[in-house]
Amino acid sequence: MCQMWQKIRYGVRWNPGERLALGIRAIDLQKVKSIDISMDPLHEENHSIRTFWHAVMSPRVRLTNPAVKVKTNLANDRRTPSFVATLDGGAKLRFETEKMPAADLIATFNRLTGNPEMGKAGTRPRINI
Repeated sequence: MCQMWQKIRYGVRWNPGERLALGIRAIDLQKVKSIDISMDPLHEENHSIRTFWHAVMSPRVRLTNPAVKVKTNLANDRRTPSFVATLDGGAKLRFETEKMPAADLIATFNRLTGNPEMGKAGTRPRINI
């Protein structure tokens, strides 16, 4: 890599993979009753909702609220990927995830559910599941 690009890259604050990992680390489902995911698996813009789905179904996130219901609707109808999160107070958050980066989706979800957008960096103790 030439010196010019190294200097430009030096000013960049976040590595995209690190930003996504810290966002996933901050997900907390305590205020969420259910999540209804609707997507077309053949749609070209469904990477962010698949990443969110994978993050929500991980054991560490599921331990924050084991009673949360995650329902998926897979249909081949070329509809844009979206999900609806129902909160404890009855409020519903609807996300249209087409052309939305996964890190931004998770950070917005965290902010709207009352959690920090990014988790703490560093190592965490291992949990027994």
